[in-house]
Amino acid sequence: MDHQTVLVLTILVLCYAVVSGLVRRCYLAPALIFVAIGMALGRDGLDWVKVEANTAGFTVMAQLALTVILFNQAATLDLRKVVRRGHLTLRLLTIGIPVTIALGTLAAVVILPALQFWEAVCLAAVVAPTEVALIDALLEDTRIPERVRHALSAESGFYDGFALAVLLGALALASEQTDHAVARWAWFAVRTELVSVAVGVVIGLIGATAISRSGARGWVSDTWAQLATLALALVCFSVGERLHASGFVTAFAGGLAYAIWYPKDAVEAPKTQVLDAAGQLLELLVFALFGAFAVVSAWRDAGWRVVSFALIALIGVRIVAVTVALLGSGLSWPNVMFIGWFGPRGIGTVVLGLLVLQRGEIHEHALIIQAVVVTVTASLAIHSLTVPVGIRLCQRGKTDSSPAPPEADQPRRAEHRHGQPSIDEKGATQG
Repeated sequence: MDHQTVLVLTILVLCYAVVSGLVRRCYLAPALIFVAIGMALGRDGLDWVKVEANTAGFTVMAQLALTVILFNQAATLDLRKVVRRGHLTLRLLTIGIPVTIALGTLAAVVILPALQFWEAVCLAAVVAPTEVALIDALLEDTRIPERVRHALSAESGFYDGFALAVLLGALALASEQTDHAVARWAWFAVRTELVSVAVGVVIGLIGATAISRSGARGWVSDTWAQLATLALALVCFSVGERLHASGFVTAFAGGLAYAIWYPKDAVEAPKTQVLDAAGQLLELLVFALFGAFAVVSAWRDAGWRVVSFALIALIGVRIVAVTVALLGSGLSWPNVMFIGWFGPRGIGTVVLGLLVLQRGEIHEHALIIQAVVVTVTASLAIHSLTVPVGIRLCQRGKTDSSPAPPEADQPRRAEHRHGQPSIDEKGATQG
């Protein structure tokens, strides 16, 4: 990345910052704005933003962004709510994810016949993760039932780890030089999931203990406590990768351990504004570069099959999977449709696509990447533009057949990104 690109991106961030509140009120995904500007400033536009041909810098930035976002998602989850209201989230994860990947694989096999079976599984896993925080104003709108917002937020937080596990397995099976020995696959599964989780939990607990004790003794300021959580997220990823496990799963597990160690009412718990801001900044820069070098060429070369797959994955597969997962949950039909519709794809899908590009020894990696680019950009546009319709749909479904938890009726500020309390709430709980 040259000096001109750095300068242009810095100016872009500054310009967006001064109108960010207005964008938020319009329910427009900031990532969509950065993609559009990246397209205008990239190699197919003014050519002010340049990306290396090997995409190494872009890959590193995308991995950093997803690491920080995953750690932040986990660290700011209200685990008591997850347990108390977890039946919706549990259904979306244990039923919704397998159905999503199965239907996505079927769609890829039928619509994209060039893909072999395990390549189709790879594509289905890549386009499955949701990121509702791309339109994070949704998580604050009290016209949407709180348990619907909470289910979307918690599902989004856990989705990347599930999809990553499926992708790594399918990617290995799809690769041409694969050893199918049972012992190797057993160790692969243990290393990818169990080792990653165990290492993340250990690092999260050690880091939380160090920050807690330092704060209790007055050795660390609030600013440095927040920076320490950012460093902790990066340590989780780095150690996980060095152990040939999954750095992303390690980061999420570390964030969960951090959340468990710091109850939401703990006075000494450091705030996470720096962590959240760093994740958002890195994510938006990734989408600017994404728009600069990938979007125009992908759409220009995409045939009807790729576009059809993207639309079916975004609309048909997601809605059917959510409907199956929430059958018998007591949630009203409009709210089920709202959850099924608002599953935007974002940084998780981009990073998983990069993993296919880097680690997969497969024939059709170019087709998979093209489908990923088309799916993500279509999702950003479709889901941003349909937010008002979705809110009206949710208002029609406020008379759920199952009673809402008592606290859902109390007036309160809505939760921020991925279940994170608002600044006002944090100030009240953390002092």
